[in-house]
Amino acid sequence: MLLTKWQTTLKAMVEFTGKGLHSGRFVRMLVEPAPIHTGIVFFRADQSLVDLVPARANFVSTSQLCTTLGTGAQSVSTIEHLMAAFAGMGIQNARVIVDGPELPIMDGSSLAFVRAFLKAGLRVSDAPAKAYRLLKPLVVEDGDKSLRLNPSSRQAIKCSILFRTKIIGSQSIEYFEGLESFLSIADARTFCHLSDVEAMRHHGLALGGGLENAIVVTEDSILNEQGLRRPDEFVCHKLLDLIGDFALLGSPLLADISAHKSGHALHARCLQILLSQKEQYLEEFYPDVEVDKVVHPWIQESPRYPALSYA
Repeated sequence: MLLTKWQTTLKAMVEFTGKGLHSGRFVRMLVEPAPIHTGIVFFRADQSLVDLVPARANFVSTSQLCTTLGTGAQSVSTIEHLMAAFAGMGIQNARVIVDGPELPIMDGSSLAFVRAFLKAGLRVSDAPAKAYRLLKPLVVEDGDKSLRLNPSSRQAIKCSILFRTKIIGSQSIEYFEGLESFLSIADARTFCHLSDVEAMRHHGLALGGGLENAIVVTEDSILNEQGLRRPDEFVCHKLLDLIGDFALLGSPLLADISAHKSGHALHARCLQILLSQKEQYLEEFYPDVEVDKVVHPWIQESPRYPALSYA
């Protein structure tokens, strides 16, 4: 999550339309500016606009192939790519109104959200923002999958994957918190193996998936006509998912994070363990954190950036 000294929201409302990746349902979504201390909150326009779903880790209801938030009264799923865009651009406050159970998948990455937020511009308040400072190491494992968190004065992530599918194989990336770092991975798309598609659809998943919003691979080929956007797009998307899921803390986590073969379920479990152990972290303002003072003016000018040039 981008370290910003002041709470930030959008300057103007933005609108998105598209299919839900798993439901296949066409939905309309509005992202509106919100006052300080609001956080990110979701509303279901097709249900009650009174009941809100806070974008916080303790409201994660399921994490099968995507992250779903729920309050009992209502739920909203596949929120991770939008949450990654909020986190990567330092947006702490926004109202998200969607008229269905799932957010639109767009092109399978955070690209459409980032473009729209850059165009709308950001409004910086005079209310200080907070961060979580990790105080003790934390390790969460599930077989050969792992998340290792170590205390740090910054946020850095090392993400690695290992797939038996030859075309994916082993990939890794190191990521250091910052706007340009995030923009460089924001266009990384979700992916799946062709053989998994029918199985997912049999279970009512991936009903809205296709080559326009996902990378589909076989053992040794990529079915998308234009191929990959970058050679390490697979691991970049896993990193994007992690950033989106960890945004459910509500504030950036100052830690060195090492993720190996992790996914939504392990992310959710890690956050639940972290928040349940109060001695693990300290929530604080940014008195000792060096924040890039030119980040917000830079965003407000809606600059062009090479990573945002895809049609």
